[in-house]
Amino acid sequence: MLALVTHERQARDRGWWSALARCYTPEATIRTSWFDGTAVEYIEVSKRAFGHTPSNHRLGLPVIDVNDTRAIAEVPMIIEMRGTFRGVETDLTAHLRMLHRAARGADGWRLAASVAIFDHDTMTPAIPGTAPTLTPDDLQGARPSYRMLALWMTERGYTVAADRPGIDRPAELTTLYDDAYAWAGLPR
Repeated sequence: MLALVTHERQARDRGWWSALARCYTPEATIRTSWFDGTAVEYIEVSKRAFGHTPSNHRLGLPVIDVNDTRAIAEVPMIIEMRGTFRGVETDLTAHLRMLHRAARGADGWRLAASVAIFDHDTMTPAIPGTAPTLTPDDLQGARPSYRMLALWMTERGYTVAADRPGIDRPAELTTLYDDAYAWAGLPR
């Protein structure tokens, strides 16, 4: 299981699409800030975005709970992006965790569902003394768990929904975790 979650992000960051596809079950789903759909669709969209919206994913140590052929893995993650934001070279850092459902079949462990759970994010100039122009209106109504990421992605043409799981909505997280652990037949 550990190798599965680390190889999945390595393949995504490196553009190793065949290796990425091998990480998922045929019916796997993925829900991130900018994507909500099947793993097959995610890989196709990721191919088109590769190089245009570069990102690196730094993983923390996962917590993995296994029950026979099903497992839950929670992986702390930091997404780092560098790019131009409103004419200024800027670094975006998003702190989150991925909640994966995994199933073991004849070909080993594969991810059946992955959901990003957002914590907080920051945007800073890459060069001291410069800063992108932001106003309070830019962040009006934005979720504090992923407001900078949403702004960054929206300015790049992506649609970022306001209903993504985040620590600012604890009741929704309780339901998300309860459903995942029930799917795996695991106590919480």
